[in-house]
Amino acid sequence: MQHHIRRTALVAVVLVVAAVLGGCSGQPRKVSGLLDTTQRVPATSRLATRPHLVRQCHSGSKQVRHTSGRGSKKRTWYTTRSTTVCTKVRRGTETYRRVIRQERWCVMLDDVGGKRSRDRVWYQVGRNTYTDTRVRRSGSKVTIEPERDGC
Repeated sequence: MQHHIRRTALVAVVLVVAAVLGGCSGQPRKVSGLLDTTQRVPATSRLATRPHLVRQCHSGSKQVRHTSGRGSKKRTWYTTRSTTVCTKVRRGTETYRRVIRQERWCVMLDDVGGKRSRDRVWYQVGRNTYTDTRVRRSGSKVTIEPERDGC
């Protein structure tokens, strides 16, 4: 009995800790500074080949045994049931476009956080933030939510 109570208490503690840690995810950070430039890094892709898989089905029949009754009055009879088994079989190769690097949008800021020493700092941003900052003039004050540092 004690074992079950301990296990239940342990599960409850784990769930509470998981809920607390899940709720601790911080707000997205905002960075402000003077807009220097923007850059779009296009996606890179190459042609590659992979096996071409085709669905191949085989139909057949299976004999099924039926029984009824008990003891010496037991009767057995057989019926035939049709079956279909399908598998994927390699049949040649196919060419597809493999994405090696995803498209990225970057913004370079000067005087980040009001510090004149922090110039020419790159931030990777979302597409909407990139298009919003592209229409602004270089040197204007912007506040962005970067996805990650660097470009």
